[in-house]
Amino acid sequence: MADASNADPKPSYVHTHGEPRASLVSNTLAIVGFVIVIVIVLWGLFHIATLGVPWLSSLFGGDSQTISVDAPKDVTSGTPFAIKWKYSNAEQGSYAFLYQCKDVLHFQTAGADGAMNTVPCGAAFTVAATNNTLMLTPLLSGTASTSVPVSIVFIPSATSSKQVQGNATVTVNPIAAMEPIVQPVVTPATPAVVVNTAPIVTGPTDLSVQIISVVPDGLGGAIATFDIGNEGVSSTGVYTFTAQLPTTSGYLYNSPTQTSLAPGDHIVNTLRFSQAQSGIFSVVVDPSRAKNESRTDNNYASQQVSMPYIPQQTYYQQQYPQYYPYMY
Repeated sequence: MADASNADPKPSYVHTHGEPRASLVSNTLAIVGFVIVIVIVLWGLFHIATLGVPWLSSLFGGDSQTISVDAPKDVTSGTPFAIKWKYSNAEQGSYAFLYQCKDVLHFQTAGADGAMNTVPCGAAFTVAATNNTLMLTPLLSGTASTSVPVSIVFIPSATSSKQVQGNATVTVNPIAAMEPIVQPVVTPATPAVVVNTAPIVTGPTDLSVQIISVVPDGLGGAIATFDIGNEGVSSTGVYTFTAQLPTTSGYLYNSPTQTSLAPGDHIVNTLRFSQAQSGIFSVVVDPSRAKNESRTDNNYASQQVSMPYIPQQTYYQQQYPQYYPYMY
């Protein structure tokens, strides 16, 4: 009979703990690596977003640093106009004017001495603007209207700051064609009749002339005012005078016969003429008909005339009312 203890043997088990510990280390390292990858990805996204802020801001109009430019849509060649702008900024800096180059168009602006300076195209022209206003004179050589983009640029003193710009478009129209006059229009003075009730005194006469003023009339002409008097002790008798007018072609005005002046009398004459330009205005009193003229060195007077520059403009013949001189 067999031994019962060997008939049903019990199995034996061997437990190994090395494999679970290695798996735990691998999982820990995987989690740490995953966290590192997430940190790197988040840092990269943040860096890209930081670099893209200016581009996104300009793309969606988020940049509030702009200059508001106010300029007329239509102007006429030779006629000054104003460009105004608004910009709020505490930074120190200067403003510049910029416009696109056109073969038939350029701008001028008055300098500190009052002379007109040409503004170069395609380059920032620094301006000393008053109350954020710039006066410009467009000069168009063509016969067709021309549109030109213009800009006002703020240039900060700090090199680390960005420039700010505002834009507008101005259309420059040519001057309407006008027929020029051939001969300047002169309105001669009509002398006042001097009634002399003083006793007749014999002795030498002394005609004299003095220029009071020569000023532009704003229409391309000028108004000259001068005084003719008798500094002698007897009446002058009739006399004449001539005036050299500074016009584009030169003009010599010859007066009709003037009424005799009593001793101490003066008469103020006014001549208005067109096509005036800078030059010399002069008056000569002719005493050839005067009686016993004592001296002739005061029969001539002259004055330098400065007329404003009005480019590309021709003036029509103007009809002026009579201007009567007066006596004192």
